[in-house]
Amino acid sequence: MTVAGLAVALALPLGGCGARRHAADPAGGPTSPPSPAGTPTPADAPTGPPAGPATPDSSTPPADPGLSSTVLPTLRPPVKPPQEPTDQLRPNVIGGQLTRGGSGPCFGLVADDGVEYALYGRDVGTFAKGTRVLVTIAPLQLRIDCGSGRPVSIVRISEVR
Repeated sequence: MTVAGLAVALALPLGGCGARRHAADPAGGPTSPPSPAGTPTPADAPTGPPAGPATPDSSTPPADPGLSSTVLPTLRPPVKPPQEPTDQLRPNVIGGQLTRGGSGPCFGLVADDGVEYALYGRDVGTFAKGTRVLVTIAPLQLRIDCGSGRPVSIVRISEVR
C-alpha cells in the first residue's frame, strides 16, 4: 500500500465523526453537519419565495386555531351579597313606584331609595297608581305645584315590566 493510499484509508473512518469540513466554510470553523443528500441546509436554503403557487393541504389543520378555542376568564362568586346597588343609574334617572297616576301632567313617585318626587310632564302618557316606572328627570323650570315631594320635570318616563 502506498503512502497516499494509507492516508486515505486512515481518513475514511474519521469522515463520519465530524472531521469533514463543510464546503461553505473553507476556513474550517464550526459549522452544522452536512445534510443528507438532496435536502438543503440553512446555508444552502433558497432565499426567495417558493416556486409555484401554494395550495392548501386539506389534511393538515390550520396553524391558528381562532378565537373560539380561547378560554375566557371568569369571575369568582362573591363571598357575600353587595352592600351597594350593582346597577348604577345616571343621577338624572330614577326608578320607583307611582303614588299619583293618571294622564298627567302631574304624577307622584316614591323612588326606590325612598325619596318622594312631584313629577311634571305634558303628553307623557297615562299611568296607573302603583305602576313601576323608570324616569329621566330635569330641574323644573315652571312654578307648578304637583303635590308633595321634590318638584322635577319629566324628560322621559317608561313602565318597568
